[in-house]
Amino acid sequence: MSWFDKAFESLPDPRTGNVKRHDLLEVLTIALTATVCGAASCSDFADFAVDRADLFRKFLRLENGVPSHDTF
Repeated sequence: MSWFDKAFESLPDPRTGNVKRHDLLEVLTIALTATVCGAASCSDFADFAVDRADLFRKFLRLENGVPSHDTF
């Protein structure tokens, strides 16, 4: 288990419905990375994820593709 997984292992998942099709830690990973790179909104996070999907797929499963702005 990575340090990131350990840091958030006790975090309850408050999401409901379709947004649960994306792994919470993957969503948090993308959001954190996007924020460090200057993203400031959910739309920015989604755009960042789409633009870098090939990179994220190297270390994230993204079984249902990249999350949309609604998911973020």
